[in-house]
Amino acid sequence: MESTARKLDGQVAIIVGSARGIGEAIAHTFSNEGARLVLVDLEKMKPQLDGVAQAINQQGGRAVALTADCSDDRQVHSLVDETVRRFGKIDILINSAGFRGPLVPVQEITEKQWDDVILYNLKLVFLCCRAVLKQMIKQKSGSIVSISGTAGREGMALRGSLCAAKWGLVGLTQTIAKEAGPYGIRANVICPGGMDEPDLREMYAQRAKNLGMTVEAHEQQILALTPLRKYAKHDEVAKAAVFLASSDSSHTTGESLNVSGGRLMS
Repeated sequence: MESTARKLDGQVAIIVGSARGIGEAIAHTFSNEGARLVLVDLEKMKPQLDGVAQAINQQGGRAVALTADCSDDRQVHSLVDETVRRFGKIDILINSAGFRGPLVPVQEITEKQWDDVILYNLKLVFLCCRAVLKQMIKQKSGSIVSISGTAGREGMALRGSLCAAKWGLVGLTQTIAKEAGPYGIRANVICPGGMDEPDLREMYAQRAKNLGMTVEAHEQQILALTPLRKYAKHDEVAKAAVFLASSDSSHTTGESLNVSGGRLMS
């Protein structure tokens, strides 16, 4: 019996924000599909990041853990240079780092809060894309996949700074798709809905309080707008990332793929 071909065999992927959550799930899923991985997260996440890399390597994969603050251009370039030094190329960039920011009306967002949300959700992605694109253009190939969300598809009460950043991410991705397409480079976005994770429930509790609702009523309201009546799991988003990173989506670029249980439909 012939073995099933793996979708990412021999490809090199940088996964920014891979110590936990969606990024960690993408790391494991990509490894199972044959990718060689450079896992990236902040220094404070090093124990978790090392644990992800160790687990992948113990399972027969190949993963390197590198700490970097990707909001710093110098560290981003060092990361890219180190990846090329070790592996000779970069086939895939996954932007999975992020920062939700304040849950307050626009008039109550401080300038510092606004700047931080833009920095970690938009400028960070720009810096990573800019550095990796230079290598991908030399190769005349590559795929960039960035994680956005509901905030990148519609305005949301109490999420003004995050919506601005995530909408900007979609615009940046579409621009890269148009500019880099002639070099064989694709760029796409995944927009998950609510995720099945403790962080989301903590955020919903705070948002419900600020909206004057109970947590239960707020969750019921959100799930009532989701036809599948459930939250997304990390592995469901990871499988979407495999699709967009692999040749399965070879004629797909500049798109936003919703993984929202029907919460988003455009």
